[in-house]
Amino acid sequence: MKKMIWILFVLPLFSCNNDSGCYECTTAFQIIVNDGEKEESYTVSDTREMCYKTEAEIRQYELENSDTTTYYNGNMRIDTLTLTKCIL
Repeated sequence: MKKMIWILFVLPLFSCNNDSGCYECTTAFQIIVNDGEKEESYTVSDTREMCYKTEAEIRQYELENSDTTTYYNGNMRIDTLTLTKCIL
């Protein structure tokens, strides 16, 4: 009987699939610097796993974490593009 109780507690730990229903969200940051003579671009990205979220919550997260900003300093223009995309 003790073995049966032990199995009932341990079995759910091994039967759970942690990847089920999780989204992989990648946010890419691109910085474009234009000083009037040349243009340079730098890109970096980061990925995080988001679980237990609805489709609507994931799409809202994508919207809230995507943006474009422009900064001017004399002849220099700096554009920062942030794009988040989540896949199941």
